[in-house]
Amino acid sequence: MSQDQSVSPPTLSIVIASGAGGEFLFRCLESVEASAKRLDAEVIVIDRCGEERRRQIAERHASVKVLAYPGEERPSVPQLRAAGVDEARADIVAVIEEHCVAPPDWIETILAEFEAADAAIGGPILDDDFERLRDWVVYFSEYHNYLPPWEPGERYALNDAGIAYRRQRLVEHRECLGQSYWTIVLHPLLAQGGGLLRSVPKMGVRHTGPFDYGYYLRQRYLLSRVWGGTQRDRVSFATRMIHLAAAPIFPLFLLARIGRRVRSVPRFRRRFVAALPLLVPVVLAYTWGEWLGYLAGPGKALQEVE
Repeated sequence: MSQDQSVSPPTLSIVIASGAGGEFLFRCLESVEASAKRLDAEVIVIDRCGEERRRQIAERHASVKVLAYPGEERPSVPQLRAAGVDEARADIVAVIEEHCVAPPDWIETILAEFEAADAAIGGPILDDDFERLRDWVVYFSEYHNYLPPWEPGERYALNDAGIAYRRQRLVEHRECLGQSYWTIVLHPLLAQGGGLLRSVPKMGVRHTGPFDYGYYLRQRYLLSRVWGGTQRDRVSFATRMIHLAAAPIFPLFLLARIGRRVRSVPRFRRRFVAALPLLVPVVLAYTWGEWLGYLAGPGKALQEVE
């Protein structure tokens, strides 16, 4: 992409993949648009939902750059993000999921905290004090590895729902950006390349609902199949066989792991107990998707994830 060199680059490029529709994206944009304008950051939305969706975004958020994905196939979320990186002009590229909202000082925090040695910085995934039990189920299942509180400092386990990268490091690995979720394929490469992955607690973004339960069960299956299918090509045959054989006990292991994470936050404990009956089908869908991924690969799951 050619750029006008006479125009100063933005302080930050914020990339958002528009893949699900609904009101998620507009809440996300409202959380970043005002501070982006004030701090000379650019907001880039790469959309796969259609012309009507892009018209709505342009009408409601005039300062946002909204583009259709440059291809005819249905792109995956990582492919949407990769296209956003191609459009980005700042030295630092922030990514936020469309179903998350940023705190008011999110951009300021990124600009103040990003250091020369950093490849990526990110924060925890926060809840939205959900009223519906099913939204707590989604939150605990999806983000149990990223619950607050976090300590500042080096941290490998960053979630790509709210994160900032050195753009040059993304460009160096451009060929892998559209392949699978960045926590699976990109973050190991960044760590191997010597860049720091670092926790900045103030960067925590808030996961919002609502999510229909049946919809999420399918999304959880798809996400897990992507994970298993990606790992299938990255581990030894023996490791793959162990994962396949251990599938019957994995739901219990996963429930125990979620419970252990939740236990560290007292206000989550009651919610977890209440959510437990609905979590059981979710961990079964999780296990089934990962098992199929290890057995037969991801199939078309990545293109169907929203």
